[in-house]
Amino acid sequence: MFDLSHNNSPVSSHIAAIDLGSNSFHMIIARWQDGQLLLLDRLREPVRLGWGLEADGTLNESARERAMNCLQKFGEYLREYPSRSVRIVGTKTLRSISDSRAFLAEAQTRLGHPVEIISGDEEARLVYLGVAHDIAPAKGKRIVMDIGGGSTEIILGEGMQPQFKESLNMGCVSITKHYFPDGKVNDKHIKRARIACLQELEPVVETFLEQGWQEVLGASGTIKAVARVCEASGWSNGTIEASSLQRIIDLYREKGDTQLKLNGLSEDRQPVFIGGVIVLQVLFESLQLKTMQAAEWALREGLLYDLKGRLENHDIRQASVDALARRFHVSFEKVEAVEATALKLLAQVDKGWNLNPKDSEKLLGWAIRLYGVGLGISHNDYHKHSAYIVEHVDLAGYSRVEQQQLSHLVLAHRKRFPVKVFPMDNKALVRIAILLRLALVFHRGRNSKKGIPEITLKAHENALKLSLSARWLEENPLASADLETEAHHLADIDYTLTIAAV
Repeated sequence: MFDLSHNNSPVSSHIAAIDLGSNSFHMIIARWQDGQLLLLDRLREPVRLGWGLEADGTLNESARERAMNCLQKFGEYLREYPSRSVRIVGTKTLRSISDSRAFLAEAQTRLGHPVEIISGDEEARLVYLGVAHDIAPAKGKRIVMDIGGGSTEIILGEGMQPQFKESLNMGCVSITKHYFPDGKVNDKHIKRARIACLQELEPVVETFLEQGWQEVLGASGTIKAVARVCEASGWSNGTIEASSLQRIIDLYREKGDTQLKLNGLSEDRQPVFIGGVIVLQVLFESLQLKTMQAAEWALREGLLYDLKGRLENHDIRQASVDALARRFHVSFEKVEAVEATALKLLAQVDKGWNLNPKDSEKLLGWAIRLYGVGLGISHNDYHKHSAYIVEHVDLAGYSRVEQQQLSHLVLAHRKRFPVKVFPMDNKALVRIAILLRLALVFHRGRNSKKGIPEITLKAHENALKLSLSARWLEENPLASADLETEAHHLADIDYTLTIAAV
């Protein structure tokens, strides 16, 4: 998440990642030693957040209480960590609840750090990243699967790079809750659950089968639990086979109850294990799998490696933005010129406006690269097209909030400030939008050809003073008029822009 307010906290030698899943909440703490990730501590609580998700999208009080009690414990570990050293993400259930803002606000209070809700596509990317760092890729393609509480991610990749990603609405909690609500297991319930999973998989199966792969890997709770059951029962050395999944299903059918004790299965996973096994069995059948190896690392470890990249300025978000800009034929020569002007303005006001230079520079630069992508659709109101594209396209590395912030900046770069949709309570974001707008004034086609003048910008609270050469203002009457228009637009949001000729 962007930290736009000025923050002098140093980066900690330790980093932490928290995954707020639909079944369990996980936290891992690590540090880097000799280029390797050294895991120091792990915490896990079976919160089963997805079990408390009601049909109308609300979260029942029992699930909310379990979640907040867990987050309070996690927060005690993280109080001394600077925000740059911590990443906390929410997945399927947090993507689904209707009151996510209230939940996130309370969660941040308990944790002392913000929570990001990530898309299913981003979740899949991070899963692949974690698995790839756990089991080194061999030659050829690999398919990676992760069955969570509310969703299942399927990723086809080669080396360290995912190529196809799908996030499907089925998981161990959601399937168990919906098809075995009273804890009873019979042929009818199993059949209905299987059909639901098959329907969810049907639209994507051919895409994966057409590509082919040489290696099959699984990750996270359900798949690791199945592997332990296979090994503890003497069916294999931990490798998962289709016949083992059928054995487990048959045992549930014989027992007739979801509370089945299996060798190697932890007690807290028993209530939702049947749903996860059915999902995995359908994956095996639909994708024609023979065996699967379980990886120890997944989303949480992927978060740590992604965080390490950001701290070392190897941020995948930059590559995502550049790729989208190229896709819509954005002129990099122009955006680099606009960016240079915008960053000069930021450098003059970051202290006065209490802006964090590092994240502010990133967000401002990325908005400049993307403000014009809507021109590929229509010149009329192109900023609206640009904002829609930026908000809804797949941008690897971004959380939902980050992508929305970027979209808001793109929407606000021209014409009247979009106060009805812009988060006006986010003072730092408003001010970055103002810098973007001012920089673009100097790079409109007719203006930039005559050269960019020396610009001095001073800012204090809601007052700005822009000092420019009197000669340049006289020689560029249209630019001068644009600045006057901009002053009127900013007055609408209670900012005063004074143009001084020097």
